[in-house]
Order: sequence, then structure tokens, then C-alpha cells
Amino acid sequence: MTRRDGRARIGLVTTWVALVLGSAPAAAQDPWTEAIHSLWEAEHSKLLEMARDLPEELYDSRPHPDSRSALEELRHVTIGLEMAAAELTRTDFDYGRRTAEDEGKPASRESLVSEMEAALAASLDAIATEGATPRIAWWLTHQAEHYGKLVSIYRMNGLVPPASRAPSAGADPRRQ
Repeated sequence: MTRRDGRARIGLVTTWVALVLGSAPAAAQDPWTEAIHSLWEAEHSKLLEMARDLPEELYDSRPHPDSRSALEELRHVTIGLEMAAAELTRTDFDYGRRTAEDEGKPASRESLVSEMEAALAASLDAIATEGATPRIAWWLTHQAEHYGKLVSIYRMNGLVPPASRAPSAGADPRRQ
């Protein structure tokens, strides 16, 4: 191979890499955002699975009289997802108004899950398009605290949280 051939190959490889990276979404170019996006999705997927799984008769269950009920906790997580998306997209968010909206909603799995699914999708899109921030990393650890509270509610009621079940247990919340 001549020196000229080597330069031509380097030029082709450089052009190919530039085209690939240039067409990739911004988040794919940022390892920090990719990591936060992945962790955000994993943590909130566990919470969403709890929203789909927790028996409705346990929605009023609380680990302590001064704490939120399971339903309130899951709705609070949803509000957190909405707030995070608003923060990333620089959209106004009124926490008090949004919290008051939840008071009149039905205590149903359908309502809870559909809102959480929409909020999770919006927050993942915001992270992917706007990039992750240190504040979003803080939100992630905060949401993990809510997961811990919900695990306590499961355990207090003799149930195994979905993420802790053995694969052979299937959908039975009483099997580990």
C-alpha cells in the first residue's frame, strides 16, 4: 500500500465516522446522558411495574400513619416524572396545582398506570433530547427513595415486589 492509498483509507474512515456520529442523536454522543437515561428508565420501569402489580385494595396502605399511601406515593412519582421533564424542557410547572389535580382522580389502576406511562415517556424523551443534568441525577436518587417506600408497603402486606420475585414465581406477588 502506498502512502497515498493509506491517506485515502484514513479519509474514508474519517468520513464514515463523521457521518455516523453526525446522524446519531445528541444523547448517543454523550456518555453521561446515555448512562442517566438508562438508569432513569430502569428505576422508573420498576416503579411502573409496581403500579401495574400492586393490588388495588392496598392503595390505602401506609408504612407509617404520617407517610403517603401507596397510591399517593405512586402518583407522587408520576408528578416527579412530569416535573423532571418540565425542568429539562424549561417548561413552567406548578407543583401545587398538579398535586391538587390528583385529589379528584379515581383510585384505579387504569388511571394510575396510564398517567405514569405518559410521564415516563415524556421524561425519557426530555433526557434524550435535552441531555442529562446533575439535577436529573439527583431526581433519580430521590425517586429511588419512593421505590424503597413502596417495597416496604409490599413487604408489610406479605407480598414480594416484582423486581425481587424469582423468575419461576411469575406474576404471583406472594412468591419469592
